[in-house]
Amino acid sequence: MSTIKHYFAGSNSSRGFFSFYDEALKYLDRLYILKGGPGTGKSTLIRRVGEALHQKGFDIEFLHCSSDNQSLDGVIIPALKAGIVDGTAPHIVDPKYPGVIDRIVNLGEYWDDTKLTAHKDEIVRLTDQISNTYKAAYDEFRKAKKVHDDIEKIYIKAMDFKKANEVTSDLINTIFSGDVRAERTPSVKHLFMGAATPQGPVHFYDNLTEQDNKRYIVKGRAGSGKSTMMKKIGAHAERLGYSVLYYHCAFDPGSVDMVSIPALKTSVLDGTAPHVFDPSRAGDESVDMFERCIDSSVEVTQKDVLAELENRYRSHMSQGTKHLAQAKSLHDELEKYYISAMDFSKVNDTTNKLIEDISELITLQPH
Repeated sequence: MSTIKHYFAGSNSSRGFFSFYDEALKYLDRLYILKGGPGTGKSTLIRRVGEALHQKGFDIEFLHCSSDNQSLDGVIIPALKAGIVDGTAPHIVDPKYPGVIDRIVNLGEYWDDTKLTAHKDEIVRLTDQISNTYKAAYDEFRKAKKVHDDIEKIYIKAMDFKKANEVTSDLINTIFSGDVRAERTPSVKHLFMGAATPQGPVHFYDNLTEQDNKRYIVKGRAGSGKSTMMKKIGAHAERLGYSVLYYHCAFDPGSVDMVSIPALKTSVLDGTAPHVFDPSRAGDESVDMFERCIDSSVEVTQKDVLAELENRYRSHMSQGTKHLAQAKSLHDELEKYYISAMDFSKVNDTTNKLIEDISELITLQPH
C-alpha cells in the first residue's frame, strides 16, 4: 500500500527563515519549479499532482508551508525521482540544471496584468507589511533563543556528561545489535519534522514514524544532550552504510529533534515541549536524560531563576507566533488580488499536463 509522508523543508526560526529545500530536493532527476504570486494555485496544483500519483500506487512526500501548514510547498515522488516545488520567496528555488533536470512552470503567465496594476498601491503596501511582520516574528524568536540558551546553561552545569555518553553508547549498541547490512547507495537528508506556524507549533511525528517498529522517545530538559545523542546515533548509522534522515529543530536548526534509520525501521525523537510525544504503542521506549544524567536538585536551587527565564521564553515565543498569525492574515488579503486576476482554467490545464508528464516517467523505470 502506498504511503504519504508529511514534513517541512523550511522553518520560521530563531535565525530567520531557514531552508532545507536543497536537501529535500536532492537526488531528483526531474524537478518542476513553480513561479507566480500568492493565490495563483501553486499549493492546489501540488496537492492534485501528488494525489494523482498516490492513486497510481506511488509513495509520495508532501512538503508543507511553515507560514500556512495547510498549504503545500512541494511534492516528491521518490520512486520516480521526480518532484514539484514552489520556487517563490522566502524559499526561492531556481534551476540548477535547466532543461535537463529542472523545468520552470510560470503560473504568472495566467494572470491579467491590468487587474493587478489597478491595485498596485494595495499590493505593494501589503507585501511590505508582510515582510516587516515576519521580521518582527524573527526578532521575537531570536530573543527567545537567547533566553533558552540561558536556561540551557543552568542545566548543563548540573549535567553528568559521562553518564550521558554511557546512555548514548548503550542506545547505539541496542539499535545496531543485529547484522549490519550496508545499503548499496545510502543517502542522507536534513529536513524539519515540525515548524513554528501561525497556529503555533506543529509536528508530524506520528506520520513520519508510522512505518517504524521501534521508537526511542527521549525526555529531558534544555541542555540535557538530546540533540547531541541523536547526532551521534545518526553519524554511527552513516558509518555503517545506512541511509539517515535528520529532522532538525524548527526553532534552532542547529539542533536535531529526530533521527530516523529507515532500513532498521527505527527512530529516535525528542518528546519534550513544544512537541510533547509519549510512548503509545508496542515498540516505544522512553529514554529520560533528566532522570539519568542531571542532578535534579538544580530545579530546587534554581527554581526562581528558571521560572523567570521560562516565563520570558514563553512570552517571546507567544509574541512571535502572533506576528506569524498577523502575517498570514495579511497574506490572505494579498492573495485576493491575485485570485481575482487569475485564469484558473489554464492552471488546471497545466496541472493535468504535469500529471501526464510525470506519469510518463513510469515507463522509463527499470523493470
